[in-house]
Amino acid sequence: MSDPTIEPIVIRRAESPADYIACQDAQRRSWGLVDESYVVPVATLVGANLHGGLVLGAFLEDGTAAGLSFAFLGKIDGMLGLYSQLTGVVPEYQGRGLGRRMKQAQFMIAEAEGLACVAWAFDPLQAGNARFNLETLQATASHYVVDMYGPRTDDLNAGTPTDRLIAVWEPGQPTRPALPDRPFEALPSLIDPDGPAARPIEGQGMPPLALLEIPGDLAALRASAPERANRWRLAARGAFEDAFGKGYRAVGTVRAGDGEERRQAYVLHRPPGEGAG
Repeated sequence: MSDPTIEPIVIRRAESPADYIACQDAQRRSWGLVDESYVVPVATLVGANLHGGLVLGAFLEDGTAAGLSFAFLGKIDGMLGLYSQLTGVVPEYQGRGLGRRMKQAQFMIAEAEGLACVAWAFDPLQAGNARFNLETLQATASHYVVDMYGPRTDDLNAGTPTDRLIAVWEPGQPTRPALPDRPFEALPSLIDPDGPAARPIEGQGMPPLALLEIPGDLAALRASAPERANRWRLAARGAFEDAFGKGYRAVGTVRAGDGEERRQAYVLHRPPGEGAG
């Protein structure tokens, strides 16, 4: 068996039937899929890859794939860009930066082809994904989709609404606003964590910066208190929809504490003159 700690991995476009099949297998293993209806057909991968989209594999020397990233050409906020349907890394190769490398390859190819942006969806309550998308990849988000995919049976989504934030990466995004030293104390919060419940933003004076808190560890909360996890989702849904409707955009995340005391929140920014009445 190959050693995943030392085996070379090359990230490149899928080029052959064997490459596409390897990417399909990487999708199954990355998400623990047992329902074949979730697996992207080879014909769809090929068609997208040859006509403006992008199928990347993290290929090993034996031709198998340790991860994949699949995107197709689309319009995001009226701009022509890549919509990245999925990016995943198989479990034994996680923690090596492959997800970041595949997303960065997407960005480079999109920019080289003159596309305005790359967009993708993610679960807003997954704290690790939030940090990765908004901090590591420097994306932002201003669209919330309720139950985007409907009921799912895969390991990550079974039994919960598939609400999603749409992350958008654009070349040359403006400098992000500076934050105070102790943001959880200094900035208004759009969620009361004791409920949890959304706090209407009008009652807080429409500040330029606000925090939208989420659970520090969603998986642990779902295992120990599923009803409370669902209340968090509904509170976040209401707070995001309210804030986005008034011109705010999620531009980063902040953290505080460790273990059971760990807290995480999105940083929402409203530029001057933005928003609805």
